[in-house]
Amino acid sequence: MSETEPERQSEFFEVLNKSRLAVSKKSAGAGVVGLVGFFLLLGVSAVFFVTENFLIALFGASLSLLIYATGAEIGKLLLSTITMFFSSRHLTPKAAQVQETLAALEEVLTLRRNREGEVRVGPVEPGMKVRLPDNALVRDLVTVQERKKTYDYAEYVVHSYYVECQELYDHAGAHLDFVSGSMPLFGLMGTVLGLISMFDSLGSVATVEAIAPQLALALKCTLYGALLSSLYKIAATRFEQRLKGLDYDFDTLCRALKVIFENQAVIEVQK
Repeated sequence: MSETEPERQSEFFEVLNKSRLAVSKKSAGAGVVGLVGFFLLLGVSAVFFVTENFLIALFGASLSLLIYATGAEIGKLLLSTITMFFSSRHLTPKAAQVQETLAALEEVLTLRRNREGEVRVGPVEPGMKVRLPDNALVRDLVTVQERKKTYDYAEYVVHSYYVECQELYDHAGAHLDFVSGSMPLFGLMGTVLGLISMFDSLGSVATVEAIAPQLALALKCTLYGALLSSLYKIAATRFEQRLKGLDYDFDTLCRALKVIFENQAVIEVQK
């Protein structure tokens, strides 16, 4: 066994262990932090609502829902959302390595899709050397070949790199969709509460001039709720689009690796 093989093995199992930990943390939910943060920020939002600062009140309510869903991870979610709008790369290094490895394979194998959407690969000679960028994924694939493993094992290794970012995008998009679906309801509740307060303050004589300003102010809650819902939905769509791209990269990379293993081509790390 060479000096680098233990390192390669440890890198691979480190990827698997972190993926399992990521699943456990996601499934645990936001916990007490999310619940306490939700009620605290919702109470602050109620103060702004009473003072008729409806936009600030509903924005605070949307943040309270995010805290309820994510807990202490809200900072990472907001940072990830901002990054989505200004970068074309994936959020995790492992997903970036999948993208980098696929780009190199496209050059070597001249990958392309036909009109039916099927992946077509250029000529691959048996035993040819395929040089790929030096990253953890490529080193793990080299180890798989050195240990005489099959394509199914290589696909499993690639999936361990793919699944961590897939979970991140899926959960982030779900949290933003949750807030997006809830905000119109919060806006409607604000409108109803505003109307109830308005009618309670009216005397026996009600005129259009007296009702119109208060009615317009109450209806702003519906408008702000719909506006915030649209913004959160746009942010969630960005994660959904990036997830589709990640799925495409994973599928294409697995097909390329299948061609390499079927033709017994040798993967090497570029130096």
